[in-house]
Amino acid sequence: MMIFRMLIILLGLFSLVYSQEQCFEARNPGDTNCNTPQAGQRFYFDKLTRRCQPFYYKGCNGGQNSFANQKDCMSACGGAKTTGDASLAVCASKAYAAGATTNEKVTCAKCPTGYTCESDKCCPTKEYTCKMQYDAGRFGTNGKHTPRYFYSTAYKNCMLFTFYGMAGNPNNFPDYNSCMKFCKP
Repeated sequence: MMIFRMLIILLGLFSLVYSQEQCFEARNPGDTNCNTPQAGQRFYFDKLTRRCQPFYYKGCNGGQNSFANQKDCMSACGGAKTTGDASLAVCASKAYAAGATTNEKVTCAKCPTGYTCESDKCCPTKEYTCKMQYDAGRFGTNGKHTPRYFYSTAYKNCMLFTFYGMAGNPNNFPDYNSCMKFCKP
């Protein structure tokens, strides 16, 4: 009886881990190579930001990290974790902390100019961050094309850009609302 219970527990854990593997696939817009393509907006789980982000699906094929709406995406992937996942230090503003995208440990005693210490992290100030031009960064070992938002002083609005996963600058937010909340005058 004890062996049966252990088997049930192990099977449950395996199915939970296996079902969340789709959440860590790269975004795949698919193609139009089928008889009845159903193109339109879908959502994928962005493992870097831990949020479901919209993308344009071309209508056919694609990957498993594709959901009809944000609710389905969060239901399937909202609590997803992976042991190999690099967790970048993020500030309350949702901007990256100093050193987060370059794999450097920056202590509060050594916060660079334009940063203040918040919860043991050097976080960029609004004045410093929101005046910067966006910087797409560069590819790293874990770098992937990730849609992010930056504040444009010219348009007084947040704009979409592609972040490559490493380096860049603090004017780099996971979603439009976080960007506007932090930078809007």
